Amino acid sequence: MNFCFENATCVYQGLTEVAPELGITLTDASDADICVYVREQKEDGYRVTLDERKAEITYGGGASRFFRALALLADWERTGETHRVFGERTLFLRNGPMLDVSRNAVLNVKTLKFMLRKIALMGMSTCMLYTEDTYTVDGYPYFGYMRGRYTKEELRELDAYALALGIELIPCIQVLGHLRTALRWGETAPYRDTPAVLLVGEERTYCLIDEMMKTLEQCFTTRRVHIGMDETGDIGTGTSLRRNGYRPQHELYLEHLARVVEIVHAHGFSPMMWSDMFFRLSANGLAGYEDYDMRVTVSDEIAALIPKGVTQVYWDYYHEDEAFYAKNIESHRKLGKDTIFAGGVWLWSGHAPLFDRSLRNTVPALDACRKGGIEEVLATVWLNGGEGQLILSLAGLAWYADYGYRGEYDEESVKCCFRRACLAEYDAFMATMRVEYPHGGEYSFSRALLYNDPLMGMMDAHIAGLDTNAYYRGVMAELEVIRVPEIYASAFGTIRALSSLLADKSDFGVRLKSAYDAGNRDNLAALSEECVRIGEKLETLRCVHRAAWMTYCKPHGWEVMDLRYGGMKARIETAKARIDAYLAGEIDAIEELEEERLRFDCLTGAQTRDSERFHWYRFSQICTAGVN
Repeated sequence: MNFCFENATCVYQGLTEVAPELGITLTDASDADICVYVREQKEDGYRVTLDERKAEITYGGGASRFFRALALLADWERTGETHRVFGERTLFLRNGPMLDVSRNAVLNVKTLKFMLRKIALMGMSTCMLYTEDTYTVDGYPYFGYMRGRYTKEELRELDAYALALGIELIPCIQVLGHLRTALRWGETAPYRDTPAVLLVGEERTYCLIDEMMKTLEQCFTTRRVHIGMDETGDIGTGTSLRRNGYRPQHELYLEHLARVVEIVHAHGFSPMMWSDMFFRLSANGLAGYEDYDMRVTVSDEIAALIPKGVTQVYWDYYHEDEAFYAKNIESHRKLGKDTIFAGGVWLWSGHAPLFDRSLRNTVPALDACRKGGIEEVLATVWLNGGEGQLILSLAGLAWYADYGYRGEYDEESVKCCFRRACLAEYDAFMATMRVEYPHGGEYSFSRALLYNDPLMGMMDAHIAGLDTNAYYRGVMAELEVIRVPEIYASAFGTIRALSSLLADKSDFGVRLKSAYDAGNRDNLAALSEECVRIGEKLETLRCVHRAAWMTYCKPHGWEVMDLRYGGMKARIETAKARIDAYLAGEIDAIEELEEERLRFDCLTGAQTRDSERFHWYRFSQICTAGVN
């Protein structure tokens, strides 16, 4: 499609980036299939008018509104429309994702630019990069060492690219907790309280934070920064306690926050932060407390000591009840007037996004935001462990993008939004989550099944009686017929390879123990041969996953996955050797199989239904009961 644009100077740089993906060739009027006049307005939103070979896009509130309109116009052209008028106003002043690039899988610049283009075409206007220690801090060579940290040049490049697309790229860092990888080194011992928390009151801590802010000041155009400060319930319990004795946690927390805010302001930034600790500290050890517990309101003492001008970010991805969100939005008014809400596209528990669970929690949350006057929302995409493919989260981001213009959730509208921006089918992305649900539950199970040891069988009690072979053969058949654009092929290939492996491996330990307990030597011999096939499929998955990683991410961090896959392959080879030795009479028993299989989550009876704990299990927990 040949397009010419008039009066498009403000969006032209971004236009040259998105045009090829939309199938648009930029040309002059003489060769154009359609001429588009671009007009800016004060009102936030956009309007598209198409009248045969003439079109007009009117937009206000930033260039991302224009790009959402452009995706719609390009779709009309592809489908043969000749006369259409459509417009939308925005519900949220700002709306965008927070992408986790700290948990081994650090997206490379090419992939981040792709993600920025896609969210711009959806009409999103912000993007946060969650970087714990994956950015360069001058004078601190071990900060982000061997972690794939972004250079200053890369951050500047990404910032400029985002601006051209109408997106505010916002640094999202940590200045207190979640710094385990940064604090592992001997060099960082002087400002380490606990393994993941900085030492409050230590001047070297504030020198580090000052240098962090210098990097951000040099690399980002925005004057907003997210400083983290969440989930630091062990503050003051390590070096601080030994050195200074006991001090109430809320005193340490608020003292540190005040110092940090001074530094942030000195570098010209306005801070925002996760708000959970104010509620946890106010709970004062309340039995059964969970984050944002409805029994808790922030105490007047703590609220009075929160520095002025710090925007609070209320994160919550766990509830289906709109009233829960509404109550907590109201509770946040005590902390400031401009609360930001952060929901989530649930990718942090396995290999595929839990789209269904995420959606059940997202819609009531956004409904509460609309009714509660929230003006800015985030869709967090955490990536704990690094197994997931972050690019798959785009389908979930379309919920937030489309809701931000419609003011409600409409599945067909979301599908159109996603297709126009990503040129792929929404339902294809939804199909990937099936890899997580052989147990019929709502929590991820792929990680548990992949890392379950063939001899130790830590997860065997959870899958006894499930026909995982039939289930995963069904998943494979469904995924096999799905076709997606090349950019997504590696992500889908990983899910396919995982499904193929789990068709054999999932219940291998259950079948092995059953054959051993029954003394069925024929079945044991067959299982010995099956070890070879499982080993081959493990290697196939490793290679396919590696190809996806190298496509989307920096190479740093893949060594963790190599170690996991290598360990699993060694264990399946050991399982074969143990079976063969037993069948040959070289050993009298396979002692690992003599052990009773207990549930990993320690639940019994009626409690065993669909344990939520699966989604937190890590390789190091699942693979062994030993020290590793």
